[in-house]
Amino acid sequence: MNQHELNIDKLTTDSKFQEYLSLGLIDNIALRNLKIKSDYSNLRKTHPMFESIHILSLKYFLSFDSINSILFRPRRKKLLSLNSI
Repeated sequence: MNQHELNIDKLTTDSKFQEYLSLGLIDNIALRNLKIKSDYSNLRKTHPMFESIHILSLKYFLSFDSINSILFRPRRKKLLSLNSI
């Protein structure tokens, strides 16, 4: 699914999502990063790239470089090991 198709606000207000979050089944950092990417996509409609990143760094209390890394650095997916459960 494309991240642009996902309505994060609607998802995070869902009761099941809130239950999973309270049980610790949702990765808070991954959720924050998804919100940052969604916010960036919306900001880019009206702001230049550097200004958008600066706005996000202020909003999320992260450095410019951290926001840039979240947005543009390729990430490997973590594998869930059943041995760690």
